[in-house]
Amino acid sequence: MGDRPEFSGESPPSESESNKQRSPSPAPSLDSDDSKDGAPDFSGESPPSESESNKQRSPSPAPGLDSDHSKDGAPDFSGESPPSESESNKQRSPSPAPSLDSDDSKDGAPDFSGESPPSESESNKQRSPSPAPSLDSDDSKDGAPDFSGESPPSESDVETRLTEHKTHEIEQKPQVSPAKVSSLQWSKSGIAWMVPIVLAVLVALYAGFYHHSEELPLATLTVEPQSPVFVGETVTLKCVIESLSDWTYKWYEGSSSVPVSEGNTFTIRGATESHKGQYWCQGERRDRPTSSQPSGKTTLDIKELPLATLTVEPQSSVFIGETVTLNCVIESLSGWTYKWYKEPSRTPVSEGNTFTIIAAAEFHKGQYWCQGERRDRPTSSQRSGILALDVKEQEINMEISLQQPFIPELANTSSTRFKNLTADVSTVLNKMYSEKFGSQFLGTHINSIRPGSVVVDFVLLFKNIFLDTKNVTSILKEAVAENRPDVSVLPIKLNSIVHKPWPLATLTVEPQSPVFTGETVTLKCVIEYPSNWAYKWYEGSSRTPVSEGNTFTINGATESHKGQYWCRGERKDRPTLSQPSRVLTLYVKELPLATLTVEPQSPVFTGETVTLKCVIESLSGWTYKWYEGSSSLPVSEGNTFTIRGATESHKGQYWCQGERRDRPTSSQPSGKTSLDVKELPLATLTVEPQSPVFTGEMVTLKCVIESLSGWTYKWYEGSSRTPVSEGNTFTIRGAAESHKGQYWCQGERRDRPTSSQPSGKTTLDVKELPLATLTVEPQSPVFIGETVTLNCVIESLSGWTYKWYKGSSRTAVSEGNTLTIIGAAESHKGQYWCQGQRRDRPTSSQPSRILTLDVKELPLATLTVEPQSPVFTGETVTLKCVIESLSGWTYKWYEGSSSVPVSEGNTFIIIAAAESPKGQYWCQGERRDRPTSSQPSGKTTLDVKELPLATLTIEPQSPVFTGETVTLKCVIESLSDWTYKWYEGSSSVPVSEGNTFIIIAAAESHKGQYWCQGERRDRPTSSQPSGKTTLDVKELPLATLTVEPQSSVLTGETVTLKCVIESLSDWTYKWYKGPSRTPVSQGNTFTIKGATESHKGQYWCQGERRDRPTSSQPSRETTLDVKEPADIAFLMDGSWSVNPEQFLDMKTFVKDVTRSLLKFNTAFAFAQYSTETSIHVTFHQFQRTGWENQLDSIKQIAGDTYTADAVRTVVKDLFDSSAGARPDAHRILIVLTDGQSFDAPRYPSVTALADEKHITRYAIGIGSAFNSKSAQDELRSIASSPDHVFRVDNFEALSNIISRLKKSIKMPVSSRWTQT
Repeated sequence: MGDRPEFSGESPPSESESNKQRSPSPAPSLDSDDSKDGAPDFSGESPPSESESNKQRSPSPAPGLDSDHSKDGAPDFSGESPPSESESNKQRSPSPAPSLDSDDSKDGAPDFSGESPPSESESNKQRSPSPAPSLDSDDSKDGAPDFSGESPPSESDVETRLTEHKTHEIEQKPQVSPAKVSSLQWSKSGIAWMVPIVLAVLVALYAGFYHHSEELPLATLTVEPQSPVFVGETVTLKCVIESLSDWTYKWYEGSSSVPVSEGNTFTIRGATESHKGQYWCQGERRDRPTSSQPSGKTTLDIKELPLATLTVEPQSSVFIGETVTLNCVIESLSGWTYKWYKEPSRTPVSEGNTFTIIAAAEFHKGQYWCQGERRDRPTSSQRSGILALDVKEQEINMEISLQQPFIPELANTSSTRFKNLTADVSTVLNKMYSEKFGSQFLGTHINSIRPGSVVVDFVLLFKNIFLDTKNVTSILKEAVAENRPDVSVLPIKLNSIVHKPWPLATLTVEPQSPVFTGETVTLKCVIEYPSNWAYKWYEGSSRTPVSEGNTFTINGATESHKGQYWCRGERKDRPTLSQPSRVLTLYVKELPLATLTVEPQSPVFTGETVTLKCVIESLSGWTYKWYEGSSSLPVSEGNTFTIRGATESHKGQYWCQGERRDRPTSSQPSGKTSLDVKELPLATLTVEPQSPVFTGEMVTLKCVIESLSGWTYKWYEGSSRTPVSEGNTFTIRGAAESHKGQYWCQGERRDRPTSSQPSGKTTLDVKELPLATLTVEPQSPVFIGETVTLNCVIESLSGWTYKWYKGSSRTAVSEGNTLTIIGAAESHKGQYWCQGQRRDRPTSSQPSRILTLDVKELPLATLTVEPQSPVFTGETVTLKCVIESLSGWTYKWYEGSSSVPVSEGNTFIIIAAAESPKGQYWCQGERRDRPTSSQPSGKTTLDVKELPLATLTIEPQSPVFTGETVTLKCVIESLSDWTYKWYEGSSSVPVSEGNTFIIIAAAESHKGQYWCQGERRDRPTSSQPSGKTTLDVKELPLATLTVEPQSSVLTGETVTLKCVIESLSDWTYKWYKGPSRTPVSQGNTFTIKGATESHKGQYWCQGERRDRPTSSQPSRETTLDVKEPADIAFLMDGSWSVNPEQFLDMKTFVKDVTRSLLKFNTAFAFAQYSTETSIHVTFHQFQRTGWENQLDSIKQIAGDTYTADAVRTVVKDLFDSSAGARPDAHRILIVLTDGQSFDAPRYPSVTALADEKHITRYAIGIGSAFNSKSAQDELRSIASSPDHVFRVDNFEALSNIISRLKKSIKMPVSSRWTQT
């Protein structure tokens, strides 16, 4: 029965329950039989109404104001009639299209039995969404909702319903009277009158608050498109703040303070229900104001697209030939155009709200749906539900009986007589039925054999007709009588009308068409029901089977197998024939052909690259293999087969074939191509003249290729592949050594072969021409008037004649092997060279070297002087005489016009020039070889001047105070580029350099006489020294620092430091700490109130003033040393000798001392001793607020006096971290005793232990027992130093030493001053 539950005999579940386990069902098939395919069975009861069924098909809107919610949220209709669809639709959105074959007569929908069904417009009134109920709807007689029988809604309910009503009002925009709204809303609440008042108060408060304040810039929000927005649309919200700039924008939803987006634009693409809500924006910026006013909130309402509703007529099964009408309606909005679609295509099959199929056929089967489109928003609707249209064949089986007089052969179905009878009748019936009724003859069998006659039954199948039995009978009788008068027709029996398809033969093929030649094709024929089929195969329109059996195999398919194939089943029982299968068109294609191309075409020349390509145009995924000759072994793979450097061995026939993984797995082989390989044409080289060749000669090389034409020639040298020339002739003009080498040529052409074989190599040997050698006497340079002889000689070969040339001229200036110049002059200057000539090769020699003949004036003596004039007094003057050309010169010096030398040698030196050496000086050279004398030098005039003077200034004027800056300046007015040096006293060692000499922080050591002098690189190199200035340096006034108090200062006390400078006036004072130059205070007094650890350090002061000296000497440094915290332990004497009153006085003394030191960073401990020692309060146990109670609780223990043991116990056990002693604290022990101890000999070891722990000890002796020297010595043994010993005559006098004791213990617990 299927997989779905059966609900027969019980109430069916609502669709909301059913849909919890499944997704929305598509539109039901028109012919679906729900009783057998898993749909609920409602037999015996009414199926659910469409209104109930559709409650779960779309989201329900907010419930009406008067809705009565049952526990599960749905209305409870138990005990009453279910609501009509119009009532039901008040709570739901548009229902999908109803099932085409649903039975509404029992499900709460109107019953139209016995009358015309409602028109589509009436029917659709329940399919479109009902608007939200009007607030002024007439729900009861007085116009207000009737709450009789139930509790009236609460105020929150009313507000909720008002909100829902406003939402519906926005969506549906009904015209609602404000008065009616008021009467409906506020008649239910006792507080309605308060709302206007509250609103008025809020408005007044808001107005008052902002009346006197400056408004923040306002963010303005716009939205496109305006709400409501339809699902799937894009919504763009923009935020703008007109005033100010540099805003960044943030977007918020509802009351959330978390931004949902940033930027001036917030885009929602593909809006959904989840995007519903209130949106607002606000600006933020770095400068003030940092934020804007938030924009107003905009409510974004997202609506479902209007739903297209599809209906069909007829709703029952559709049979071939019938007319089917499909309607598409969208209730909401207007301006819709409708388009119809058939799955899976997205191309419309029709347009308009009605789609009519006239004469339905098999191909009309399928799934149909519609959708609306319009120009305005929304531009499209939701798609309708899918309608499954099934077009069936209507079949009528009819049996007729033919009676014939009994013939024995008819009793045997295998007899010829029976076969003839059935064949004749079949022919008649087939012809008649097909012509008259479009029917088909199914088969025949013998029904019965009666005496004297045989009755044969024939079964007929009529398709898609409504039969008139009587008419059929008369037609049959006439037809049978015409063809077989011996046969009578018995009454016709109409068997049944079935809406069941005639068994259909299903044909499959493997592989799918097209099929390639040579492949095996397998066709299978299957009929699902009933069984016992025999299968026959047919080709084209032939009724003659080409094969039998459910499988038809074609081995080695060829072109002849092309055609249309179909199959059919036959069986003995009814139905004896099946419907024929679909017609399969079998295409048989040739295998794809591999096409071979070769580049270049044969013949191929040796060395060429041959590329063979194999291409198969059809299909893809081919791999290619190459074969040679008749071999089946591939020689290569790939679509390209390349032969590089073809040789004779590559001659042969080549072909290729493709292979692939998919069908077809191989191609047809390509045609064979023959490859013929030939030798390249040979280049022949000739040369003229034959080698050897002389430099400068012209050499001509020629290259010739006899076969073929169109050659261009290239020339190569040695093994290089770079051409040195092109053309069939290569000419070397002016052969040189560089042309030596092997030359060869090769031809190239555009057509194949593109190159020839290279020619043989010819060796070119280039020899130098014989060289002409030139000599000259005397050697150049030649001096004017001398005789010059030039000779030209060529050693090799003979028959030379000589020619002389000057400069670049090719006209000979003389002939013969000698050229003589008598009386050389300036005009003979120039370049001379010679060359030989002869009749045979070589016809000329190399030219000689070029001789440059220089005819010079006599060498000139050049005089230089250092330094240049003028010369400064005291300088050394050096005069030098130089003759650049030649050598072996001796020099002589002359003054004025005198011919008597004043000195000899190339240098003449005047030391410490004075006014007297002024005058004109000149020199001349003399030598033994030619020339024997030079030209005299020019005359130089010597002028002597005084040195420039250095001038010294000083700032400030002497005297100078220590610490001041003294600036001495040195200036030389004449000349420039001076560097200055400073000297002190008579020392010649500079103390400084530069035009300014600065003494920073002058001191006693700077006293003395200072002077300066200038130096420079150029002459004069030094100036006259400046005059001397005396510098007197005095001490700065001294700042004197005093401190109060002089003695040690306790932490927390006030310290006063004063600074005084006795000499001069108008001082201001500054205070410094440590090495810092930043003042910590100003004024002659510096007060530290409440001295602490942070005040540790070295302090000093200094005076400053406007006049010189501007500052005093700093005062001495005074060091404030603040010790670490102090741990103080009191060790009280509790022996027999101390009476209770005295013990109480002792505790009072301890209290007073503790109280006076408690304000400092101190901790205390209390111990008592006699024979034994008791530690009552450790440092750890000491309570800063309850310590007096701790001290009061100590009781005297009494016993003998063992002071040394007590000190040892306290040192070991109390001054320990376990007892709370601080490692960084100063440790103090105060011992109170009224007499000598029994263990005095132990003091040395005890005090040594105390010293190891750095414990400062105070000993207080009480009473007359300490008048003796031995008792006083014991106190000194206990104390750290003699000034730590205190004595009082009695216990009452202890209070007198508190001040002295406190001062004594200041040092370790507070501060001290040290002067530096």
